[in-house]
Amino acid sequence: MKRLISSLIIMFITLSSITSYAQEAPAQGSTNSKAPDMEKIKEIAHTKSYHKLLSRYEDNDPTLTLEDYRQIYYGYIYQSNYQPFNKEDYGKDISELYYKENPTRHECDKIIDCAEKSLKDDPFNLEQMNYLIYAYKLKKKHFLANYWQTRLINVLKAILSTGSGTSKEDAWHVIDIGHEYALINFIGNNFIIDKPIFYEPHFDYITLKQTTRNTPKGFYFNIKYPTENYNKRYK
Repeated sequence: MKRLISSLIIMFITLSSITSYAQEAPAQGSTNSKAPDMEKIKEIAHTKSYHKLLSRYEDNDPTLTLEDYRQIYYGYIYQSNYQPFNKEDYGKDISELYYKENPTRHECDKIIDCAEKSLKDDPFNLEQMNYLIYAYKLKKKHFLANYWQTRLINVLKAILSTGSGTSKEDAWHVIDIGHEYALINFIGNNFIIDKPIFYEPHFDYITLKQTTRNTPKGFYFNIKYPTENYNKRYK
C-alpha cells in the first residue's frame, strides 16, 4: 500500500470556497454529479485536442473549465505513459524529509527536485504535488506554491464531480489508487483512514475510524481504470 498522503493538503488548501466544495460533496447526490463519459473521453483522448488540453493543464491555464479537467484527468488513461503501478520512486532516498518538522532550504530543494522528476513522469501524482506545495511554501515562493495548489485543487474537484462516494453506483472515479487517500484528506483533516475493502469487480470502500458522531463510515471509489491497467500488464 502506498504511503498515505499527509494532512499537509488540508494545511495549504485553505480557500473557503474550495473547502466548502469538498465538505458538501459527500452530501451531494448523483443529481449534482455525473460519472465520466468514457466513450466520449476516449474519442477525444486520441486526438491533438487532448494534447492541447494537457499542455494548457501543464501551463495552469486559468480558462480551463471543470469539464476540461475531467477530460484531461480521465483521458490520461488512454495515453501510452499511463502507469498507475510500479512508478519510479524518486523520493526513496529522501523519504525522511517528508515528515521532518522544519526542513532546511537545502532539504526543501531536494523535495522540489524529487517532486518535479516525479511529476514529469506522472502529471497527476497528487502526493508529489502536495510535497511540492509544502516545499515552496517553506521557501516563501508563494507564486509557485499557488500555481501548484491551483492545479491540485482542480484535479480533486474533477474527481469530486463524478459522484458522492456514498455507494458503488455513485462512487468517485479515480485513475490511481493513491488518489483515494488524497481525496479523503482533502475532504476532512479529522478523518482517520481505517482500512480499504475491495469489492468485485472494481470498487474500493475506504472505511474511516469513527472519531466523532458525524464521521462518515467510509467512501466508495471506482477503480476500474487502474484495475484494468494492472490486469493488462501483469496478469
